[in-house]
Amino acid sequence: MQCHRLPAGSQHARAPRHRASRGISSTWRARSATGLGGAAGTLRIPSNPELQVKQAVAAIEEAWKAGIRRQRIELLLPLIGATDLDDWPGGIRQQFKAAAPLVEGILKQLKQKEGLQGPLGVDIWDQGDAVGAWTGDRLAGVLFPTADTIKQLRQLAERKPNAPDLLLIINPQWELQGNLVSSFGFGSRKEASLQLVESFTPTYW
Repeated sequence: MQCHRLPAGSQHARAPRHRASRGISSTWRARSATGLGGAAGTLRIPSNPELQVKQAVAAIEEAWKAGIRRQRIELLLPLIGATDLDDWPGGIRQQFKAAAPLVEGILKQLKQKEGLQGPLGVDIWDQGDAVGAWTGDRLAGVLFPTADTIKQLRQLAERKPNAPDLLLIINPQWELQGNLVSSFGFGSRKEASLQLVESFTPTYW
């Protein structure tokens, strides 16, 4: 399985409330997720969306076969509508337009795998923050989940009688460190939210 982290000094930056991709350059450091084994290595940054989808599907599938049913992935977004002053003048909604085709490409390939077949419904959990969910009986993915949509995420993850066999969160938007108050606030609510968030294993980033 390949797990990708951007190197120091990469041209890919993070905007205050959402991730931003400035283009394709440099290399990625690749390594297997903790507990899954495998040797470290390097990969070229994906030169096009199709290659990124292929890399992500391979990493997700291998982790799923190893028994990881909740996964977190981070995608680099192709720039659309960038200006000289702002890569994403349309904010998170513009990023959703860039990310959705990648997510749909990943899910389309995954649902062809044995054990993950079945139709997926599409829903927008939050219009303002552009949180989208693709859900089926066996497979589900949530794009740009936020602290405000953690309740819906929990309901999906713990769905009765059967939770999805594979649940992905893609480019989550919450803050866990670096602020006096995290996105999840204080006390028991924060603890419960962090337990859910930390149940998702990073498998492609």
